[in-house]
Amino acid sequence: MSLIMSFPCQGRFVMQHRYMQRVGLILFCLIAFVSLTSAAGSYTLTDGTKVAGDPVSENENGVVLQTADGTDLERIPYDKFTQESVRDLLAGAKSAREKAFIDPFIEELPQERAQRKEIIVKPIETPPRPTAHLGLMAIFASPVGLTILLVLYGANLFAAFEVALYRRQPLLTVCGLAAVPLFGVLSPIIFLAMPGRQDPNEAVEEQQIRFRATPPPAPDTAVSSEPAAAAPLESQPIAALRGVGTVRQPAAPVAQETAPALPEPIVFRRGEFSFNRRFFETKLAGFFRLVPGEAERDMVIFIKSGRGDFTGRRITRITPSEFYLQIFHDNATADEMIPFVDVLEVQIRHKDFV
Repeated sequence: MSLIMSFPCQGRFVMQHRYMQRVGLILFCLIAFVSLTSAAGSYTLTDGTKVAGDPVSENENGVVLQTADGTDLERIPYDKFTQESVRDLLAGAKSAREKAFIDPFIEELPQERAQRKEIIVKPIETPPRPTAHLGLMAIFASPVGLTILLVLYGANLFAAFEVALYRRQPLLTVCGLAAVPLFGVLSPIIFLAMPGRQDPNEAVEEQQIRFRATPPPAPDTAVSSEPAAAAPLESQPIAALRGVGTVRQPAAPVAQETAPALPEPIVFRRGEFSFNRRFFETKLAGFFRLVPGEAERDMVIFIKSGRGDFTGRRITRITPSEFYLQIFHDNATADEMIPFVDVLEVQIRHKDFV
């Protein structure tokens, strides 16, 4: 009897146990779903909408969220999230590279600004300035001032040198006065205002040009009357004069004048003149022409240099460092290049001068 009654109770217990297992399984699934949904995260956008998902890709353009069902949303820029959502993204960032993308979009809160330590800028202490009266001598107290003085001193000496050459003044006198400290600045100014001296070679050149331009004197009348005086002697026969003595032939009439003496050459020596482009363009200006003038027609240029002696009629070309002299070689003309540094002496002389 007791055995028969125990079977219904055992069957009821088994059914209740199965029911409890099913309820537990359903509760476990609900709890797992809720936990997965909460782990995905929910983010609020600036327009009020909310998105849920896990960040799967972050770069400088924004973040890609993956929903619980595995769908990837479009990339959302960081400036579309609210500050709370941006901070949640920063907290959930897994690497320093991802944090570097999100950090610039976080605004500093007032309490954080208050907690930040203020930066104290210390004033720069300038060195003390001298208070004593220094005057003009202060320029000698620094290397920069001494350098400027030396440059000005050298420029003043160079100016005196150029003025002495330009005005043909004594070089030692002009440069010596310019070497005097302070007052030497007046030396180039004074000598530049003074009239230049005339070169003795130029004076000789002017006299020669004037001599060549002067017409020859008219023949003397006494010379023309000399054949008339000798006419009676010529009319006598030579045989009749043999017994008298030696026959004296009458003087031949002076048909032409004696050849004038050649002019002395004009000489320019190194040391007295600086041989450069300006020298040749001023002193030998007439020899640059293709057709020589009246003064240069019978004159030639004689150059004495370290490379040898050259004689030419014309300067064909000139540069800042050299010039080209047209010379005669084997009945032909050739241009000889002569550097200024090789020239020792320049002469302007007659073509027949030996």
